Amino acid sequence: MIMRYISMVLILFLLSGCASKLSENESEKTLDYGMANSKKIEIQNSKTSKTFVLITYLNPIHHDLVTQESEKFVVGTYKATGDGAFDRVTLSKFKVNGSDENLTVTPLNQDAPLLKLISTSNAWTNYVLIQAPKTEEIKMEISFENDQSQRVSTTFRKDF
Repeated sequence: MIMRYISMVLILFLLSGCASKLSENESEKTLDYGMANSKKIEIQNSKTSKTFVLITYLNPIHHDLVTQESEKFVVGTYKATGDGAFDRVTLSKFKVNGSDENLTVTPLNQDAPLLKLISTSNAWTNYVLIQAPKTEEIKMEISFENDQSQRVSTTFRKDF
């Protein structure tokens, strides 16, 4: 009976030690923040074609690459056509909180350091960095037009 009790305590000790090491890993925490602040949008183009858009709001991520002088979003897009091809998608007319004033859109290369903060980055997706002026608004809305001139939007909430 004592041996059984000792082995149970030892197993619990080992499991709790492993769990605490995972939570202290900064890169794991960064990827968790990136995943929690991402939204996926599917746009049906035709019966056999969809555009997938993944938007990550970077400001809540605590990392040296994410400075707080502006509101930052990484927008990834790809179009699945049903025939195995991934066509390039062009999104345009971005707005943050209803405004395109002082908004910058910067294409990102596949090896851009910011993409390491996003757990779902991949080689077949095209990425852009959207930067808007810093705001104290709690609700952050980003919107854009797709290839068919439809306006699509999603919202994020700042944590204070």
